[in-house]
Amino acid sequence: MQLDVNGEVREVEDRHSATPLLWVLRDVLGVHSVKFGCGGGFCAACTVLLDGRAVKACQMQAGKAVGLPVVTAGALRGPRARAVRDAWYAGNVVQCGYCQPGQQCSAVALLGKNPTPDDAAIDTAMAGNLCRCGTYPRIRAAIHQAAEALAASVIDEPAEWEREVPPTPQFTTAAFNPGSDIDAYLTIAADGTITVACSQIEMGQGAHTGVATIVAEELDADLSQLRVVHAANNPSRYGNTALGGAQQLTAGSTSTGVFWERYRQVAAAARARLIAAAAAAWNVAAAEIDIRHGVLTHPAGHRAGFGEFARAAAELAVPEGFVPKQRAEYRLIGSEGILRVDSPAKILGTAQYTIDVTWPGMMTALVLHPPAFGAKVGSVDDSAARAVPGVVGVVTIGRGVAVVGKTYYDAYLGCRALHVDWDDTDAELRSSDELLAEHLQLAGSPSPGAVAYSSGDLPAAMAAATRVLETTVDLPHVTSAPMEPNNAVCRMRDDGVVEIWSGSQAPDAARRLVSALLDVPLERVEVHVTYAGGGFGLRSADDQSCVVEAAEIARALDWKYPIKVQSSRQEEFKSGGLRSAAAVRIRAGVDEHGTIVAWEHRIVTQPVLETTDGVDPLLIEGAVSHPYELPNQHIEMVEHHSGVPVLTWRGIGTVPNDFARETLIDEIAEATAKDPIELRRELIADTRTRRVLDLLIDRAGPVAEGRSRGVAVSAAFGTPSAQLIEISEDERGRIRIERVVLVADPGTTINPDMVRSQLEGGIVFGLSAALWGQITLRNGEVVQQNFDQYQIARMRNMPDIDVHLASTDADPGGVGEVSVSTVAPALVNAIAALCGTRIRSLPITKSVQISPSGGRRDTATPITTASTASTASTASTATTATTAPTAPTAPTAKGNPMPEFDVDITTTENGPYRVAGAITVHDHDGRTVDVPGDEIYLCRCGGSGNKPFCDGTHATIDFDGTLAN
Repeated sequence: MQLDVNGEVREVEDRHSATPLLWVLRDVLGVHSVKFGCGGGFCAACTVLLDGRAVKACQMQAGKAVGLPVVTAGALRGPRARAVRDAWYAGNVVQCGYCQPGQQCSAVALLGKNPTPDDAAIDTAMAGNLCRCGTYPRIRAAIHQAAEALAASVIDEPAEWEREVPPTPQFTTAAFNPGSDIDAYLTIAADGTITVACSQIEMGQGAHTGVATIVAEELDADLSQLRVVHAANNPSRYGNTALGGAQQLTAGSTSTGVFWERYRQVAAAARARLIAAAAAAWNVAAAEIDIRHGVLTHPAGHRAGFGEFARAAAELAVPEGFVPKQRAEYRLIGSEGILRVDSPAKILGTAQYTIDVTWPGMMTALVLHPPAFGAKVGSVDDSAARAVPGVVGVVTIGRGVAVVGKTYYDAYLGCRALHVDWDDTDAELRSSDELLAEHLQLAGSPSPGAVAYSSGDLPAAMAAATRVLETTVDLPHVTSAPMEPNNAVCRMRDDGVVEIWSGSQAPDAARRLVSALLDVPLERVEVHVTYAGGGFGLRSADDQSCVVEAAEIARALDWKYPIKVQSSRQEEFKSGGLRSAAAVRIRAGVDEHGTIVAWEHRIVTQPVLETTDGVDPLLIEGAVSHPYELPNQHIEMVEHHSGVPVLTWRGIGTVPNDFARETLIDEIAEATAKDPIELRRELIADTRTRRVLDLLIDRAGPVAEGRSRGVAVSAAFGTPSAQLIEISEDERGRIRIERVVLVADPGTTINPDMVRSQLEGGIVFGLSAALWGQITLRNGEVVQQNFDQYQIARMRNMPDIDVHLASTDADPGGVGEVSVSTVAPALVNAIAALCGTRIRSLPITKSVQISPSGGRRDTATPITTASTASTASTASTATTATTAPTAPTAPTAKGNPMPEFDVDITTTENGPYRVAGAITVHDHDGRTVDVPGDEIYLCRCGGSGNKPFCDGTHATIDFDGTLAN
């Protein structure tokens, strides 16, 4: 068959006519700007334009695209595409960038139908596109900006930034000298290009832009001269000094702190060498030479670019006495208007992620993992799998059974044809309810835990208190769910060196694991770090699951092929790497004046790190490092053990600990008749944190009539912050999240807009987890295996988000995780203020209903089903009681697609919704997209089909049975 792809007619084997268009584009035709996110039509990362319409390529058979032009993000042309790209670039929209090609295709299609969309129209059109980094507010603003540019006809062709995108190598540091204190980190080419080997992985947090800004500042170079590549394979040079320095690791919001010390010194030394080389060549004093924008000058008329002296400078010793700049000298650090250095490649679809790595003869493997954690392969019947066209092998490995195919879809069909009997003798077969009960039992147990911190005399202070208030909160397992599912590539070179490609946050751990697995010397293993389509802790694991699997499979096949292991979304969810479930119990003693005189904090959770003393430092974050001055504290941890594989997660220990502490502070305020903000002011000892809280209240302004607010404060990651969430009740009694205001003091701010972007994204990430985040085990098996059941915030859910920086001259703090942990307590406190419901168990939607639209937008789309919780006592541990879900009301039509119906609707807790009766669904253009027979299923994501999951038509049903949108 022939496909018209990006203006070129391409021949494709007829056997691929039933293959999803996504995998024909990617694996057969090599068009990589279209991305794989879920395979079920739930995330729209694979969106392309088909005859001008936005379609999900994972949901369309390639044969159905014959005769219709297919355009991917990398080939978008015309004024609308240029306007969208320019707005994306100028607005610093991208973070990890993985979903952005699909976002842009949807935006271009929207502007083709509606050149002046309002917020509601944007929210509706973009509702299918997930962004795990939370860039929705910037996407919405960029679409408005693009519409304005189109209306004003101010579109250049193409923009200067687009014309000058450099072909940046991302995977090699071969040109760097590992023995040099300077040349291990940066090189200067003859044309003046400065290439920086970045020790921290770029997974959306702006690491490459941060390091480029620091180096350009200290070198007095122009940012356009900078290129950034990922460093690897040299822990002595690239180790994370904030985490001990023994290995290269991007975690814990430490990247900017590492940059600040390391790259300022390196760039200042390189500048001194350049000046010394120029002084020798010109026979002048070094002190007389000036540098501006990458050009060295002397009053005598000498002038040269960096490239002219790069070689000579590299041969010189570093002059003594050089120092980095003083803050008053900065022209780039702290400046507004700096745009991300990785934006052009990510916007144009040329940025290379692990999923995009290709080698001649490479095969793709999909690993079928056991349904329960810890189960092992018993027996395998792979005869049907081996008969699938394109399958080249089936391999049993430590974690499951791998099917190897010429394309991902070949391997996928082979996996579906496998018959595996699993041995669950050593499997974790408990359900989430059982694990939660164990956590709560341990939280309330009188048995002592491992002490993390203790001060004063807690028993005496608690006994002397006139009142003791306590709370016990619980949080479920959740998963990171970055937009790029986990993956890795492995091959053996002709010289016997094993090469790995991975967006790993811990490349040294990957090297060590592969070296041990294959029994080869460490120096015979090389890791090439790629861009990562989000991380959030998932790619920081010591076990590096996909890396190990790729090496196992390649070895089992005698290194005949380079192997790419690509997880499906289902297999990623099944294979673990979850945030630990937790229960936190806090008891606070209060005297007759309402002053806290004793504080006992006990966290029960599964450790991520192996400990010798029972205290995981990752999981007590926020318990010990809180913002308040409290006497007589006792903080302890109790380990809960299960077979569930757990990992770090964005915010890690601050999430459960901040949730428990900040909600109890509000309860104490209520019990002692104090204002919760004033109580926090009394307790805060640090001037930076108090200033942040004061600025928050100032920026938030007076509360509007009919609204309530909740506040939470944190001091984690070296960045004091305070968050306020404002809510109201909609006409159906649901909670509407109107507004989020956050103020943070990140110390010295390298790139203010990058910081704001991270804080905005953290708020969105925190909302997803607080409202819906939950991985449920049923007899040991993960229930949620894709985005139809594991709900993520979407464009339509966004409240107004207002982020302010209160930067000081302190050293840079972390910002990637700061805003995550205070979302849940601020929201729970607001809900308690509005309706008296005190929520102690996450996610929130187990207890209250949430309006589908945030802020001022009014879109009728579903969020959740929930019942109303009873009001719990503020002075004691309480279990929230719920009533049975209400029966659905008679369906009424509103919005598009417009159904014609005579139906009965059956709801379930998480969907899908079985609709029995005669129903015809039309899309937004009025075309019929579904004419089911006896029944149709409508999912919580809004899709419909004659099977219980989304097929991308986006007929939606609200959770009370109302047909909507």
